[in-house]
Amino acid sequence: MPTMLQVVILICSTSLSPADCQTNTALDVIVGPQASNAMMCGLQGQAYVAKTAIVGRSPNEYVKIRCSPPKAAKAAQRQLL
Repeated sequence: MPTMLQVVILICSTSLSPADCQTNTALDVIVGPQASNAMMCGLQGQAYVAKTAIVGRSPNEYVKIRCSPPKAAKAAQRQLL
């Protein structure tokens, strides 16, 4: 059975470098759909961002798409609550 990946969308401040944009430093974390592989995770993440109002919220923010094992993504989301 293939390992599923979870799309995780991070909204980060432009004052953070992309390497420093993590679930614990992001302004917002959105857990998106699951994907069957890394390529589909990236494509689904881009599609998810494109059909929402995430992009363009503020000129001081940027979006980073990350693919994580589902359990890690859910744990990161719980830390923010």
